[in-house]
Amino acid sequence: MCRSAAADGIKTIVATPHMFDGVHETPDKDTINRKIEMVLEASDRCVDILPGGEVRYSYEIFQEAENPHTRIKLNGSSYMLLEFPFQAIPPNIEVTIFQILNAGITPVIAHPERNLKIQQHPRIIAELIERGAFAQIDAGSITKSFGQEPYLSAKKIIEAGLAHFIATDAHHNDRRRPVLSSAAAIAADWVGEDYARSMVEENPEALINDQVIPCQPDPDIDALLGRRAKKSWFTFWR
Repeated sequence: MCRSAAADGIKTIVATPHMFDGVHETPDKDTINRKIEMVLEASDRCVDILPGGEVRYSYEIFQEAENPHTRIKLNGSSYMLLEFPFQAIPPNIEVTIFQILNAGITPVIAHPERNLKIQQHPRIIAELIERGAFAQIDAGSITKSFGQEPYLSAKKIIEAGLAHFIATDAHHNDRRRPVLSSAAAIAADWVGEDYARSMVEENPEALINDQVIPCQPDPDIDALLGRRAKKSWFTFWR
């Protein structure tokens, strides 16, 4: 996978194993670093690999967020990758976002375009970003690898200026491969070279260096919603 990524022009990978999802064992920091070193050696260090994790929403993340030695930060920065269930939005998620931010960690929402509720009610992602979160879109959604609905949702989110990162979300070298170039080219057709490049270069570089995310477009909520009613989603679903 590292060689495939390098062949696509990728220079740095943030390894994001599943954490706190009730299925996979959440590794400790030493285990993560040891495995990264093994992969680097096996791949002749053709790319740089940094530690991170894809954190499934759970009550455990509150304790982790307050732990000075937490595993949930991306490359030890003040950012974390937060994953929702695919079929639902956790209750009181706006409170969760506030609590995570209050602990000094900024959540990056993983693949919101693949969440059924966000597909149906795209204002959700707009309100989460308004509260201080960022959004990361899967390359496979942009290239239609996950089907039509994630593709349409990704396009809508990106064209509305609500996406900040595009990631491979790679799992294997045969399927869900570590390739970004195709998705970046499609995104450039939608929103132009500068914005597309920021999602695969400038913004990720700022994140891993724990800097302010430089490209944060003003959201076009009218485009996102098709000028639907402005009632808050959080109010609507209570």
